[in-house]
Amino acid sequence: MGKISNWFKNLKNKFKVVIIHPVTLEEKGGFDMSKMNIITTVVIYSVLLIAITTVLIFFTSLRELIPGYTDITLNRRVYNIESRADSLEAALRQNDLYIQNLKKILFDEDYDVAADNTLINIKKNKNTTETVGRHANVFYVPLNGMISSHFNSKTNHYGVDIVAKTDAVIKAAGDGTVVFADWTAEGGYVIAIQHDKNLISVYKHNASLLKHEGDTVKAGDGIAIIGNGGSTSTGTHLHFELWLNGIALNPEDFISFDVK
Repeated sequence: MGKISNWFKNLKNKFKVVIIHPVTLEEKGGFDMSKMNIITTVVIYSVLLIAITTVLIFFTSLRELIPGYTDITLNRRVYNIESRADSLEAALRQNDLYIQNLKKILFDEDYDVAADNTLINIKKNKNTTETVGRHANVFYVPLNGMISSHFNSKTNHYGVDIVAKTDAVIKAAGDGTVVFADWTAEGGYVIAIQHDKNLISVYKHNASLLKHEGDTVKAGDGIAIIGNGGSTSTGTHLHFELWLNGIALNPEDFISFDVK
């Protein structure tokens, strides 16, 4: 107990702190100080510093500068990013399926077609019937001429062939956007137009194209010149196809072609 008592007494012992000018060594002032005073002052300032730091961390944006400290808005931002990523992923999947299907149509690969009985079932479907019906009101005859070959899914002929005079201009069957315009080995110069409601019109065996991918066209706009291009062509003509949701439709069911 004696040692502890002496230690406390030692803390209370005062000593004088003198402030001296460094050059003249003149005494400028001074004050009495004890070890207890120093400890008390350090403790008070430490508590104040901790309190101020705590307030700054909890109530200001300075907390974001601390490594490992989680931003209170981080979870919300992560959720928004994940939601956008999911939406983009779904859109990319849908767009990829659309492009794959379009490639199959343009390059004569295997795809779902509407046989006679299937086409009847499609027409009985309310949504599909309304979709085709709306487009039927605005269809423009792509080329006036004689139909030399009709739609026949059994022989893999998924459109109609129209024979017309040389250099005849082929017209867009409806308003839309050109989604393909290029040369293909089998179809020659081919152009495809995306219309509303997943309806696509395709024009094959052209001698040249008047529109490019990304162009917006109106019904009746000139889009190509009739030709005899591609390995499957048997003479100057237009091979015209209509597709709805990836299913081939008989163009004669929706367009009244002028037979000459």
